[in-house]
Amino acid sequence: MTGGRVVVVGAGLAGLAAAHELTQHGRVVTIVEARARAGGRVWTARDRFLDGQYAELGGEFVDDDHQHVRALVARVGLELVPVLQRGFTQRHRSDGGHRVKRWAGWTELQHAFEPLIRRYRAAGGDERSETVRELSTYSVREWLRLQHASDDVHAIADSMRGFFLADPDELSALPLVALMAEHGSPARTGISRLVGGNDRFVDALIGATPAQVLFNHHVIAIAQATDRVIVRLRDAAERQHELEADAAIVTVPTTVLSAIEITPALPEPQIHAIRSLKYGCATKVVLQYEGDTLRRMRARAFATDTHLGAFWDSTEGQLSTAHSMLTFLCGGSASAAMRARIERGPREVLSDLCWLDLADATVTASQHYSWEADPLVGGGYAYLDPAFDPAWLPLLSRRAGHIVFAGEHTSSEHQGYMEGAIESGLRAAREIVSA
Repeated sequence: MTGGRVVVVGAGLAGLAAAHELTQHGRVVTIVEARARAGGRVWTARDRFLDGQYAELGGEFVDDDHQHVRALVARVGLELVPVLQRGFTQRHRSDGGHRVKRWAGWTELQHAFEPLIRRYRAAGGDERSETVRELSTYSVREWLRLQHASDDVHAIADSMRGFFLADPDELSALPLVALMAEHGSPARTGISRLVGGNDRFVDALIGATPAQVLFNHHVIAIAQATDRVIVRLRDAAERQHELEADAAIVTVPTTVLSAIEITPALPEPQIHAIRSLKYGCATKVVLQYEGDTLRRMRARAFATDTHLGAFWDSTEGQLSTAHSMLTFLCGGSASAAMRARIERGPREVLSDLCWLDLADATVTASQHYSWEADPLVGGGYAYLDPAFDPAWLPLLSRRAGHIVFAGEHTSSEHQGYMEGAIESGLRAAREIVSA
């Protein structure tokens, strides 16, 4: 698979990283994007907010071990700042009241899953092994019931909806077991934000990538012959066009990929894997308020088992601190519950934060977005349910002739992260360059 012309489908971080890498190797690249903007699920909103502050309505954090993101951010001359250095505190309902835990919640959850963690490690984490495939068939909730876990441990699992975007009944035990086996508690993972907003990263990548970008163009079909691909597009005026290239990199979510006609058809097992992957419900809400109530506290990030989901102070990394920023990420069933409340106004959301003295805060602006309502993704990011066989994971990134697949869902180690998107885009580009 050689040649100098490449069509990249999708201008999210996976597509931009792939295009950037390809142009560094002399390829002529055309990026096709269905939205009117680049970035995909990285979306920085600046309207409505005072003093130049902004909201991250999509991907936000960079972990300490996210080396691909960090290298690319440095390459385009931007800066990351460590944030929320005390991590997330868990707050969940218990015996008619509430309990607050910093590390203990994860320790209790890890204890409940210790038998599966041992099995996972004994199998070397091989997702094709019968051991790992078997443990993946348990839902998180089912396993906790089998272990006769306490109500507190069930509540801690509920508080993870802001991390996995799925309720414990829907989430396979495998992602949780793999996380605890390989990394321990995510509460101890250092995280950063990009100074000034993630849209600066998107804009810098586009500026550093000499590629043509076609916005408001939907890919309808991709046909490939012995030596080329033909990509059929539909523009905003419903006119159809064709692009001919030597290869294509497809970075869109599987929800969109399923609707693209690929000729010759992909192998049936690959089609089945693509159609079986789930995307979690996710609503992000960002409030700008007067004062610095949360900023003055030691604990500035919380994971809850209620409709509040996970929330944190998001003022760090802003170029102005004239106001405070508060971000909520509500995954799984918490998404619809939060959406119903924010649509009645930000006061409805803050009314549940009297325990943080935020109920009476003066809100100066707000933005929210529910990713499951987005027709170009249908959810926040991919997750594994008990029906998804982990042996299918390699099929999500398996090359088909002159077509290579990327996107966070194809990442072997960082599914759901911006790191996974960039890592997969670079991997796809290198597959073409080295072919």
